[in-house]
Amino acid sequence: MTGVSGGLDSSIVAGAASRRAAALHCLTMIEDDAIGDERRYASILAKAIGVPLLEAHYDLGKVEIDRAVAPHHPWPHAPFYMQAIASAHEELRREHQIDAFFSGNGGDNIFCAIRSASPFVDRFMAQGPRHGLFDTLRDLSDLTGASGATILRHAWDRYRDCSRPVKLHRDTSGLSSAAIAELDVPRPPHPWMEAPEGTPPGKAAHVRLLARAHRSIELYPRRSHPQHVAPLLSQPIVETCLSIPTWQWIEGGRDRAVARAAFKSIVPVQLLRRTSKGGPGGFMQRIFQANAEHAGDLLRTGLLARAGLLDLRTLEGASQPTVAGFEKAQRILALCAAESWVRWWTDVRAS
Repeated sequence: MTGVSGGLDSSIVAGAASRRAAALHCLTMIEDDAIGDERRYASILAKAIGVPLLEAHYDLGKVEIDRAVAPHHPWPHAPFYMQAIASAHEELRREHQIDAFFSGNGGDNIFCAIRSASPFVDRFMAQGPRHGLFDTLRDLSDLTGASGATILRHAWDRYRDCSRPVKLHRDTSGLSSAAIAELDVPRPPHPWMEAPEGTPPGKAAHVRLLARAHRSIELYPRRSHPQHVAPLLSQPIVETCLSIPTWQWIEGGRDRAVARAAFKSIVPVQLLRRTSKGGPGGFMQRIFQANAEHAGDLLRTGLLARAGLLDLRTLEGASQPTVAGFEKAQRILALCAAESWVRWWTDVRAS
C-alpha cells in the first residue's frame, strides 16, 4: 500500500511502484475541508496508473494527546495526526493483505525544494558570470515572485556567508530561558551540518534538508508492523539527486524540476503541474480545539514543566482565530507530543 496525498512526491512513488507491484493499493486521507480533501487528484493518479484507491477520513476519536505518537523514535516529536493515519492503516490491514507501507516522504528534501538565492550563488561559483547565470536569476524570480534586484541582494549575502558557520533555525517558543540557554552550550554539530570548505551554499542546504527527512521514516516498529518504505530516501536516489546542481532543480521556475521531467511519462500532467497541495492542517486545528484544556493540564503538570524546561505563558492566546493563534496551537501540540514521549520512556525505564 502506498499513501497518496495528491502531491508530486507520493504520485512518483505510486506511479513507479504500480509497474512492479501487481496488488498495489493507494490510500488517501481526507479532512472535510477544502484544503484537506485531495480525492480529486488522488483519483486522477489512481485511474492513470490503474490501481484501486482507498479512502479514509481523519478520525478525531482516534487521537489521544497523552499517548506517545511514535515512541520507537529517538526524538520526542511526531504530529498527532499520525495517530489517525495509524488507525486507518490498522483497519485496512484487517481488510487487505498488506506487507509494506510505501510513501513519498522525504521528497521535498531529496528533490531540493529550496526557495532561496542559493542556486544562483552555486551557479556563479561553478561557472562564473556566464549567460546561464541569468537564466537561473529568471527561474528564481518565477519561482519565488521576487524581483531580480532582491534576488541579487540575497545572493550577495549568501556568497559572503559561505565561509561562516551555519546558523540553524530553532523554534524556542514555549521553552524556558534555562532550556534556551542549555541549547546554546557548545556541542559537536551534526556532521551533515558542517559542509567541507568550498561547498556551494545551495548544495550544503540540500544536504541539511536530508537530516530533517529522518523524522518521516520508520513510521512503525518493525517487529509489530509491516515495514515502512520511503524509496525516495534510498541510497541510489539520494546519491543521484545530490550529484545534480541546485540550479537544475528550479529550471523553468518550478521547484523539483528534475523530478517532474524524469517522471513525466508516469505521473499525470495534472499532478506534474501542481506546485502546492492540501494537508492535515485543518485536522490538527480540530485536535487542538477538542483538547485545548487537556493540553494545558498535560503541560502544567508534566515532566517537562517539572524539569524547568517550559515557559507556560505559551498557553495563553492559543485559541484566538488568528495566524498567530494557529501557530501557537500547533506549538502547544508539539510540546504535548514531546511530553507524551517523555512519559512513555519514563514508564518503560521504571518498569
